[in-house]
Amino acid sequence: MADIPGIDEPAHHILFAQTQSAPQWSRIEWAQQLLLHAYTRTSPAHAAPILTTIGYINWWEGRGSKAHQFLQLALDTDPGYRFARLSDQMLGAGIIAGWNTRRETAYKTQLDMP
Repeated sequence: MADIPGIDEPAHHILFAQTQSAPQWSRIEWAQQLLLHAYTRTSPAHAAPILTTIGYINWWEGRGSKAHQFLQLALDTDPGYRFARLSDQMLGAGIIAGWNTRRETAYKTQLDMP
């Protein structure tokens, strides 16, 4: 998962979105589309890791509510999936992805662009 943003920094900095470099947002968007496609092709027994990663990507993008929805779906499919539970607790504690605290690194939608 730490490879998705395409940044050469320590994995723990990437996972918490606390890097000096901006992520490659187009690469992250592509990964999310690929994961959504994989989710449509997987069985419920194997869906939790995919849904958790999609949720995490939404957190990176500053979409906490949407991230929470995906994490809840992951926990519905596998209540014991710890990464989903820990990620959801992180969101519940109000932790914001570090990239979204700086204009240079924050995710921008088409509406944000001049």
